[in-house]
Amino acid sequence: MTRNISPQEAKGLLKSLDRTSDDTLKIDQLLRLASYNVLKAGENKTDLDSASAFISQAKVINAKIKSPGMYGYIALVESMLEREKGQQIDGKKNAQTAIDRLKNTKDNYHLGMAYLEMAQYYDYSNPQQLPEKINLNEQAAKTLEQSNHVELKAYSYKSLADLYQTQSQYIKGLKNIQLSLQAYQSIHYKQLQGVYIIYSGLYTLPGDFGNALKYGLEALKTAESVKDSTMQLCEINNIVAVILGKLDEKDKAIGYYKKALLIAERFNDHPSVVLITSNIAITYKALHKYSEALKFLKSVDPKYLETNNPAYMALIPNIYCGLYTASNLYPQAKQYADKLVKILSQHSDAIADLNNVYDVLVQYFTSTRQFGLARFYLVKGDDYLKSNDVKSPVLISRNYQRWFKLDSAMGNYQAALNYHVNYANIRDSLFTVTKSKQLKQLEVQYETDKKSAEIKILNQKNELLNKSNELQQSNLQKANLVRDFTLVGVSMLIVIIALLYRQYRLKQRSNDSITHKNELLQHLLTEKEWLLKEVHHRVKNNLHTVICLLESQAAYLENDALKAIENSQHRIYAMSLIHQQLYQSDDIKTIDMGSYIPELVKSLEDGFDVSNRIQFKLNIEPVNLDISHAIPLGLIINEAVTNSIKYAFPNNREGEILISLAYNENRIKLELADNGIGMPKTTGEEDSGSLGLVLMKGLSEDIDAEISFEIDKGTRITIVFDFDPLNDRNNLPVGDIKKDVYV
Repeated sequence: MTRNISPQEAKGLLKSLDRTSDDTLKIDQLLRLASYNVLKAGENKTDLDSASAFISQAKVINAKIKSPGMYGYIALVESMLEREKGQQIDGKKNAQTAIDRLKNTKDNYHLGMAYLEMAQYYDYSNPQQLPEKINLNEQAAKTLEQSNHVELKAYSYKSLADLYQTQSQYIKGLKNIQLSLQAYQSIHYKQLQGVYIIYSGLYTLPGDFGNALKYGLEALKTAESVKDSTMQLCEINNIVAVILGKLDEKDKAIGYYKKALLIAERFNDHPSVVLITSNIAITYKALHKYSEALKFLKSVDPKYLETNNPAYMALIPNIYCGLYTASNLYPQAKQYADKLVKILSQHSDAIADLNNVYDVLVQYFTSTRQFGLARFYLVKGDDYLKSNDVKSPVLISRNYQRWFKLDSAMGNYQAALNYHVNYANIRDSLFTVTKSKQLKQLEVQYETDKKSAEIKILNQKNELLNKSNELQQSNLQKANLVRDFTLVGVSMLIVIIALLYRQYRLKQRSNDSITHKNELLQHLLTEKEWLLKEVHHRVKNNLHTVICLLESQAAYLENDALKAIENSQHRIYAMSLIHQQLYQSDDIKTIDMGSYIPELVKSLEDGFDVSNRIQFKLNIEPVNLDISHAIPLGLIINEAVTNSIKYAFPNNREGEILISLAYNENRIKLELADNGIGMPKTTGEEDSGSLGLVLMKGLSEDIDAEISFEIDKGTRITIVFDFDPLNDRNNLPVGDIKKDVYV
């Protein structure tokens, strides 16, 4: 809700726990430590377990003292923990318990927090839930007005203003954001970019784009001054760009959009990338720079533009269709028009800006003289505006213009003329309203500036009079205070010097002892890391010795025995690479698969001497795996690639082997494919006698992975498994680790 305490503050709280004898104070310290672990960035299981342990200790102490306020405080922190874990039902119950308990106390600070916590369980994008979310935030602000916690009070005003903005309640929103800014400034709070961007959004509501831009730029300036590198900086740049577009500064807007896009890509935020990309393309289109818009769209990595969210699914096809239609490239526009029609048939209720999709299809079908379809979607657009009670003159006039062009193309000139008259009337009305609004804003600004100047002069006069009186009283008080403090100060100074000297001697002895212990621990840690690296070095050397012994033995073998020895050499080499990376790396716990897999594949390519006829295409994301996952994956890749080299391309055929490794939402997917003749369709349990297949299936089971085989114009092997780097098997107790078998 507000900022979390710092790690240093948390350490101080932890140290003071043993020294605290007051039970109420101890519960407060435990719950603050629990909140610290809950509010930490990320969802580390260790942090959440620590929070749970602190809450349990607080419950035990409160069971003795039975403080009603502490019962409510404990329920509040429990709700925060359960919400972080995704346990929405239990979390909401505890938030309500916190409110009920704290209502009967004078603890307005924690009661305000409880209202804000309960509001977290309501979605502002859900029309049914939004009123209750606003009500809870209003209760929080009203309660926190009676508390002394200024920062939380400022936060509650800001949250409420943001919610009023979503409801287009300009006056209420402006009042609350002004209260928020005043409260933040009273405590010299620096990170005000969130406040300024809400100001900007509120001024956008009545069309006051001048003030909207002023506060948008102030938000950007503030974010840069406090070195804000979060996604909020992306939001601010996007909002500034939108306002510049409204002010017909579209070239400048594109620059801010592109800054926002870079941040969204850095955070891998796909919905934001899709939204900002569409904004940039639309701005280029408004400037009639169609080729630049298309060039830009193709420069964005396609992986960011693919989404399964129905709300955003139509954005990119809609832009492509509109751009190709405007460029008279109708064959290229057709595939996107077909895609839009398909999306409409499946997700019409969920599409964001549905009316714009109808409009683009109307333009395409009118331009390609498919008048029946154009009329169909134009009627859909009209119905959408009526059913949603949309009274936007801009959208209504746009539909009139589309009817005018459609009827003109069909030869219905009388109907076309009527639509054109309606379109012209609305356009003239908009021009008059805009000019009137601009004049009114200038008048209001003039009167505001005039009154502000008068008030400023009056305040300056009052300040001068007050300062004169204060100066006289201050001089009298100083004369008396100097005399009294001089006598007291000399006495206190002697006592303080003696105490400081004694404290200095005690601290010096303590520091010498701590320094010695720290040096000893650092030495032991360094020695442990060196020994681990040495173990991996020796394992790697021993594995290479085994490879050499097998190579010597191979000289006396032939046929199946020789093949078995060669296969074993490749498998052992795959494992030795792991240990080689570990002793060469600063991180002795994980393997960089981005460097390991290419090196393994290169060794197989050189070992079988196939570089002149088989191409290897690798798409490996930078994933770090622990040794218990890396070795099975390395052996699986070794088996699959070896089988492809040996059997997929008989009679020295040319071909390709593709290997990809991707990581997404704690799931790792490994794909190995070739375009060879394909393995025999006997991968069922009854025909799985091949040692290679047995190994791959067994190794997949070791890491709880799903393995599948697909035979279609070659062979494709897919391995998918869960992997959480914050909760991997290397962090489990020794007794919980599954014993992996690699032979």
